Amino acid sequence: MHIAEIIPFPHQLSNISVDACEPQAVGGPSAATDTDIDQMLQARARIRKVLDELDRLNGELSQLIVEG
Repeated sequence: MHIAEIIPFPHQLSNISVDACEPQAVGGPSAATDTDIDQMLQARARIRKVLDELDRLNGELSQLIVEG
């Protein structure tokens, strides 16, 4: 039983939609840097580990209840 699921990153988007959403394309602040992307990916990996651990603990708890 999974408690949550992470949507794969990055999402597959067409170039048109990416260009339309990119702040730099409309004169806004610069787009995310490689460092920002690395930090997001590292955070995603940490979240995945936590969710996996919660799933494992949930499975153990369910087993204890069944045996119980």
